[in-house]
Amino acid sequence: MPDIMDVKQVKASTVMNKILTIVTLVLLTTVGCKDATLNTNQDFFTPVQVYLNINLSLPSYAPLTIPQGFVYESGGNKGIIIYRTIYNEYVAFDRTCPNNPTQACSYISMDSTSAFFRCGQYNPYWKGCCNSKFDPATGTPIEGAAKRPLKQYFVRQDGNVLIVTNIQ
Repeated sequence: MPDIMDVKQVKASTVMNKILTIVTLVLLTTVGCKDATLNTNQDFFTPVQVYLNINLSLPSYAPLTIPQGFVYESGGNKGIIIYRTIYNEYVAFDRTCPNNPTQACSYISMDSTSAFFRCGQYNPYWKGCCNSKFDPATGTPIEGAAKRPLKQYFVRQDGNVLIVTNIQ
């Protein structure tokens, strides 16, 4: 009788080892795979050097003196949009839409309501591209095809000057 018990225990142990091996492999495969929608927006934009000094005293930057004010600047991939949030903080984003950054129409513009950014341009009338909408304070997508946030740049205020850069 003890021999039969030993054989049953060995079979049970072998089955358990196989199950544990399969579960471990499944977990490792799942953990090792990245979901493309969770990648940062750093991995698909062309790397560029960004360094802007914005003098808030100049008339061209007057919109940045009020909440929800914004300006477009050259630089980045397709330009940069600098925005003053309702909390009086400054943020800066690349104007390239993350949904399909290589499309010629893939520009981020402030909506006429100043409530969100949209993918498309006014030239002179609105022409949408993917028509995704983004929160202007965070750059996160709130509607449309885009699943990734806008590429954000660092903004530091030094007195009456904003420094926008891609290096912290």
